Amino acid sequence: MLLAEAAEWHARLAQAGDSTRAAFKAWRGASAEHAAAFERVQTAHDRAQALGEHAPLLALRQQTLARTMLAGRSRAPRWRIAAAGALMLAGAPLAAYGIHAWTAPPAPRATFEAFRTGIGQQADVTLADGSVVTLDTASTLKVRLGSSVRQVTLDGQGWFRIKPGDTPFRISAGGRDFTAREGIFDVRTDADRVRAFAETGQLMLEGDGSSVALAPGRLLAVRDSDVVIRPLADPVSFTGWRTGLLQFEDTPLAEAVGEFNRYRTQPIRLADDRAGALRVSGAFRTTGAPAFVGALATGFPVRVKRDTRDGIVIASR
Repeated sequence: MLLAEAAEWHARLAQAGDSTRAAFKAWRGASAEHAAAFERVQTAHDRAQALGEHAPLLALRQQTLARTMLAGRSRAPRWRIAAAGALMLAGAPLAAYGIHAWTAPPAPRATFEAFRTGIGQQADVTLADGSVVTLDTASTLKVRLGSSVRQVTLDGQGWFRIKPGDTPFRISAGGRDFTAREGIFDVRTDADRVRAFAETGQLMLEGDGSSVALAPGRLLAVRDSDVVIRPLADPVSFTGWRTGLLQFEDTPLAEAVGEFNRYRTQPIRLADDRAGALRVSGAFRTTGAPAFVGALATGFPVRVKRDTRDGIVIASR
């Protein structure tokens, strides 16, 4: 390897006689590649010298020489060991300029990223593997991708369009682990449960040495140790958020208010459990809380109070 040869010549020249210098000139003049290799080693040496005798560099030099002598075990000439040490010492400056000829290529590393949406925001995230995730309001996605890993952690709600790949795509959500090879899935975490809806592909819920398969058109809900899978006749009730829609069907008012509050910086409050137990149906925009509250005030046995301090408060009457 030319760079290794050049480093050896550089080390020998420090205490070289006339015959060694003549041999070096012959080696360097043999080709332009020889001359260029020696110039690179000389440049690296000069940069290392310019850094000074700082403690970290001295420690690196000592560690490098120790490793070289332990690995050698073949009683190599002293100048060869010194050359290896000089080469390793110069490694940091050379690496910064893209020269790695004497080192093994680094193993592929996973990349880490994190994404977050604020209250009322949504965002599309394109991952390095080509998969796309749409995050709903107040959601966080942590991503770890590499040649042998596709792992994300979700807090909130995300619509996953997973690109096919040899490596399984793993989703951690609310303390639950899902895997898929490809497909389209909507996953959501809440304080007391995790839900997932499969549009295409198969999503596997993993745990305790077993797995549960979620087929397209079905909704999975996990609460504590209970797992329930059922067909979803109207997917919009779970996926409507992507188009800014909230759909309720005989839904407790407390749950409906909770859905609106996910998109509001000032939440709607319920004054009592009786009001929260009322059942509501209908479709509203995620930003349509005023229209929703207005409909409640005219069609339900509730009183609505609005003020700057408490915002909107709904009480039974």
